Amino acid sequence: MSSRIQKIIDEFGNNPLGKSPLAKRPLTATPETILAMVMDAMVKSKPISHELSQKTINHLIEAGYHDIDKLHSSTWEERTMVLREGGYNRYREQTATNLGNLAEFVVNEYDGDLNNLLKSAHGQREKTRELIKEIKGIGDLAVELFFDNVQSVWSSIAPFVDSRSLQTAEELGIGADMHAMYSALHQDPKQMSWFVNGLSSVRLEKKQHVIESM
Repeated sequence: MSSRIQKIIDEFGNNPLGKSPLAKRPLTATPETILAMVMDAMVKSKPISHELSQKTINHLIEAGYHDIDKLHSSTWEERTMVLREGGYNRYREQTATNLGNLAEFVVNEYDGDLNNLLKSAHGQREKTRELIKEIKGIGDLAVELFFDNVQSVWSSIAPFVDSRSLQTAEELGIGADMHAMYSALHQDPKQMSWFVNGLSSVRLEKKQHVIESM
């Protein structure tokens, strides 16, 4: 199991937000990082191509919307334009509305910093899930995608593997025991996030045979 996990990390792993403009900086639990991860989950939970959703989140970050002040001061028309430039057409208007609601939620409920949500949840994963789902546009799949990434900086969320990646892990003979996977990674939450993102890449790129050949 350990060798397959390491191969997934080495060949397919990626750090959270690793394909976004934030990839060049080490990720820490700044308000900007957490907000970017929520937007990433909101966008990628919709049934559109992975490439298109990644292009969209890149445009949102380039527009500075991971800064709560910038997002909060943006207009619906401005958010719609950024989403259009990202090619995010099918869910553009609803997502522009949801991004506005997200800004209001973060400012009004958590003083502009979603790290305060984790504090309100006392670091507990299920309470965090309950609170994050109060954001319009964040359903069960979006929460899973958010947890995949945020465990790298909110260590109390680790170990976490979203349901689709967990199925991929089972198909690859790794199994479905998240704690066993975490132990194989020396309980390193950043490595766990890299691994889960690697599983997602294996699934999306249909590269299961590369790992199964070991």
